[in-house]
Amino acid sequence: FEQVLGLNRVTRNRMAAGHRHLCIFTMLDMIIFALLMYRFSMVSGPLMGFVILLTAAAICGTGLVLTLRFRARVPSFDHRIDKLLSNLAVFFLVVGALQAFLGISAGDIGLVLQAGLLVLLGFATRRRIATLHHPMFVDWYGSGKEGASKLSLDEVYASCPSCSSLLAVIPSRLSRQDRCPNCDGLLVTISKEE
Repeated sequence: FEQVLGLNRVTRNRMAAGHRHLCIFTMLDMIIFALLMYRFSMVSGPLMGFVILLTAAAICGTGLVLTLRFRARVPSFDHRIDKLLSNLAVFFLVVGALQAFLGISAGDIGLVLQAGLLVLLGFATRRRIATLHHPMFVDWYGSGKEGASKLSLDEVYASCPSCSSLLAVIPSRLSRQDRCPNCDGLLVTISKEE
């Protein structure tokens, strides 16, 4: 019964493991961000270097607090981690692109390789954001530490036949005109048998 109406124990364990993974990934992103900012401060003048280090310390401190609150499953901190990861992804992509340009211009293969790794990290960070938006993760995160589902009694999870998005639906109320909120594809498809 619990399996039909909400998140079963296996799913809750997978969500908890994904949540731990996101926390660790966010902390690693923050460490890489701090190292990059330290490197930028070393190649800048003393005043600019100080400003860069001060900015990095503020952002890393905020990131640490956000990650710890996210780890504790405090409401709305999933949205804040989403914003943090989005900004870090953009930072890594921009810095990676700039370093690639500089590395190619200077013929420095090491800088080009580092740029490639930063671009990959930016894309990997963007992929982690999708987890935060997944309906099962949102349901699990919002349910608190006990893991109770927020589905109503007649709702079930179903996937869109077009984009495979996970949706909470009431089967008895589905019609042929209902569309997926993500891809706008039809939720009820009729296959013609010959």
